[in-house]
Amino acid sequence: MPLLGGIMFLGQATIIYAPPNAGKTLLVIRFIQDAIDEGRLDPNMLFYINADDSGKGLAEKVEILEILNAHMLAPGLKGFKVNQFVDKLIEATQNGTARGSVVIIDTLKKFTNLMDKARSSNFANVCREYVMAGGTIIALGHTAKNRNADGTLRYQGTTDILEDFDAAYVAEPMMGSPGASEKIVRFTQQKSRADSPQEVAYAYSTEQGLTYAEKLASVRPVYAEELEFSALEADMLDDAKVADRIRALIFGGMASSGQDKLVRAVAEDGDISRSQARRVLDRYTGEDPDKHRWSVQKGDRGKRTYTVLRKPQVEQGE
Repeated sequence: MPLLGGIMFLGQATIIYAPPNAGKTLLVIRFIQDAIDEGRLDPNMLFYINADDSGKGLAEKVEILEILNAHMLAPGLKGFKVNQFVDKLIEATQNGTARGSVVIIDTLKKFTNLMDKARSSNFANVCREYVMAGGTIIALGHTAKNRNADGTLRYQGTTDILEDFDAAYVAEPMMGSPGASEKIVRFTQQKSRADSPQEVAYAYSTEQGLTYAEKLASVRPVYAEELEFSALEADMLDDAKVADRIRALIFGGMASSGQDKLVRAVAEDGDISRSQARRVLDRYTGEDPDKHRWSVQKGDRGKRTYTVLRKPQVEQGE
């Protein structure tokens, strides 16, 4: 049965990967509120393990979950310790108290070494047994700093969690218009064992001065047509950023380095894929200053030399 946000199901182990500060915790807590209000979740069976927050942030979230009659645990809160967590999962699996419970782990790296294959595998097995005993696991993890070759976000750690969990989504903030007062976060399916959507998106307000409760109240679903428009807008902004980087590199001494080296230089920071860099480079190559941003001349052995185009100055009075 769908439990949270239409992508996290009861009786499954789900992992949500997202960059830091994407808003994944905010969105998950709002999903919890909605599930409790709609009667899909028994608050007394919800255990939110918060191991990735400041003192102020923890206090805000504890208050919200207490109002909902749900439970939040954190290192140092009421004697809870991180090293107790796996033992508690095993104990609940063995004594039957896992059944019907929902455990949210925020974030996963606080409870296992994601870069260690053996430890990740052992932790995933514990979660699998918990789910087989009737529980639900939802884990929040971070994406890696460097993206995949196609520009998509890459999950952090070994493949063990992804392989042993039932479902996995990557949550990515979408670039919006400068000055926009909302952040849109798109969840893209990486793996699923249920009839869950390939993609969903939610937005929340980023206005200054809002309390955490007010930000929670601002969360709303983003529908397909709006998402398509936002994606088009984001692509245009991303292309402009890539074009500016190419232009700077040409000015900076790479005009005669050739196409391949220029593309690699554009993508070396990891936030721009080589395919996107090559696409933008080709798109703005030409001789018309109104449409193009640089021209190219082919030399020996096909080596390309780029020259930045300048729009002709309009004479005064024209």
